[in-house]
Amino acid sequence: MKRFTLVAVLMTLVASLGCDFDKEKGILMAAGSYGDLAVVVSDRNIEPLARRFVDNLNVKKTFVIKEEGLFNPDVFYPDQLDMGKAYKNAILLLRIGDGGQVEKTVRKKLSEKTWSQLASGGGGMVQLNDPWATYQTVLVVASRDRNSLGSLLRNKTDKIRGLLEESSRQRILRRNRYNGLDTHLMNAYRERFGFSLEIPKDFKQNQLQPEGFPGLELLKQSPSRGITISWLNTEDVDWLMDQRGALHLMRQEMGEKLHSEDIIAESLVWEETTLGKMDVLKMEGAWTSKRFAGGGAFWCYFIPDPAHNRVICLDLLVYGPGLDKMPMFRNLAAVASSFTLYQ
Repeated sequence: MKRFTLVAVLMTLVASLGCDFDKEKGILMAAGSYGDLAVVVSDRNIEPLARRFVDNLNVKKTFVIKEEGLFNPDVFYPDQLDMGKAYKNAILLLRIGDGGQVEKTVRKKLSEKTWSQLASGGGGMVQLNDPWATYQTVLVVASRDRNSLGSLLRNKTDKIRGLLEESSRQRILRRNRYNGLDTHLMNAYRERFGFSLEIPKDFKQNQLQPEGFPGLELLKQSPSRGITISWLNTEDVDWLMDQRGALHLMRQEMGEKLHSEDIIAESLVWEETTLGKMDVLKMEGAWTSKRFAGGGAFWCYFIPDPAHNRVICLDLLVYGPGLDKMPMFRNLAAVASSFTLYQ
């Protein structure tokens, strides 16, 4: 009887918070996607400030022609705190000293030392991992008054965005590892090709060097998401990495050989960025199929590999008509960030 009562209480709590139940771990798991974001204000007067902050935080990305926000944000009042606790990402905006429910909740989650430093210093930011559910990140942004809180948010917007994105990447990889990786395929790529990445078990090898082309494709269906890795040998890796026209042709050839697709030249956007700990060149754009009337977006990373005299093209591709692309690319990019070179 006691066991039945405990289970009933847990399931009621799950329903009230909107969380999923992780049957394997037997504990609450934050619901929704890694782009879902709850912003909870400790004082209703902070709401206008919170909404301006959200507008600046939520930068837009264009996938072919559709624009999507980096996050799916919701703003909650203090009496809606329990709703915010169910999100994978939450930001608690706290006016220190208001004595409300948000402040009481924060004080319970922080050590006495951390709270003392936060309160005595007049404010700051604290990150909490898995405070109410697994795979959850909560940021507490606190200050003594509304004006200083607004200033803190303006100055830390880029940092907060980066923290949430990096945390999401780590949580996605953590979840993938828990669900299981295809270590056999990972080891095979390492031994044969000198690279590897953490391959979730729901991705299957769809192509391997078709007709001798130096490339391979991993695919996950419903909707279709692909990770393609190809490479081009060169005697001068640094020179090739500076030749965007040549890299464009490299990606074009891979698309033709492995996907029967064209890429739309005028859609290309280049960016110098990092992948894991590596400095890479990123190219985003759109593709169209030669086999059917359709297309979509892709993200492509060009990775220098001087130890093997080659440049690697790590490509992420999605085909999901009518669906939001950001959640799928966020998950693909997390997998791509685990890419590792071996000598």
